[in-house]
Amino acid sequence: MSERTHSEPLLPPLALAACVACIAGAAALTNCSVLAALSKTSRSGLLTIVLQLALADLILGASIGPELWSYNIKSWHFGDHGCVAYRGLNVFASTASSYLVATIALHSLATINIEEKAIAKRIKRNEHDEDEEIRSSRHSLVTSSDSSTPPRTMNLDYRLTDRRISVTQPSVFVWVLAISLSVPEFVLATTVHHGREVVLCTIVDTSQRLHMYSILAVFNLFLPLIIMIVAGVLVIVKLRIKKIMSQIECFESIAALKLSIWLIVVYIVLCTPRSCVTAYNIYSKSMQGNVTSLAQNDDKTTVNVATSSTYIVSTLIRPLLSIILLPRVRKSFSFGSYTNTDNV
Repeated sequence: MSERTHSEPLLPPLALAACVACIAGAAALTNCSVLAALSKTSRSGLLTIVLQLALADLILGASIGPELWSYNIKSWHFGDHGCVAYRGLNVFASTASSYLVATIALHSLATINIEEKAIAKRIKRNEHDEDEEIRSSRHSLVTSSDSSTPPRTMNLDYRLTDRRISVTQPSVFVWVLAISLSVPEFVLATTVHHGREVVLCTIVDTSQRLHMYSILAVFNLFLPLIIMIVAGVLVIVKLRIKKIMSQIECFESIAALKLSIWLIVVYIVLCTPRSCVTAYNIYSKSMQGNVTSLAQNDDKTTVNVATSSTYIVSTLIRPLLSIILLPRVRKSFSFGSYTNTDNV
């Protein structure tokens, strides 16, 4: 069996194009549906972050298509401007989506903590009211009430406890960080001709490439992954405490915990392999110190295509999880008005 030439595609281009079009098209349609549904309803807290995640996934899905195509045919066919747009938008959207997933988990934990404090205060207040009622009944046995003074009553509704948590500051942080990390890609990305048929979309300067991807490895891979793992462990602990979960009045808070743990699982299983493979490729190629080393061999091409394929699938699964697990998002797709006093 003859070896595959360097320019021969790994997969039939027509089959790959059809597969990418189906997955990316379904992901784009689902994310646009979430954006349209949430833009027409009142939202705060969690729903605002879900809307931002859908926007980031929409951009991310559009950037993965050219990446898969170039990995398969082992050459970049989308021009210099397309290279700049792809690399910049890819870093921008991937950073935003990873930190937004972490923000959803942290926001859900904060909301549950407020619920727990409200429950503890209500139990303490009820016990205090019972003690006051017992003392008042005992006092009424020995003292006569003054009929000229009407009794004063005060009704307390502890269901009105404010559970809203501002998401403005974390959202601004996420988008500013995503823009900051993507600026070097927009500035330094370019195409390099390797031979007569192969065009590479990369950053030529080896020292800048190594330094920049060291920063990306920290802020775009390890830091959000650590945050997600810690938040995921805390979410699992909360969900396993049946006594607390049974007393939570807001069903959306529990649904948010379940959504956050599923989003973390999707990120670790479908997104982390591509980030790890990309980091390994960058470091191994940068250590060789020449442009020729940027060319791909068959083994790396297979891994790159596989990890990029799982990455694009994640942009379809995430909005589907939001629709399935969050009642307010699911309700937004139905006709008629929907109002709910619970803000998550």
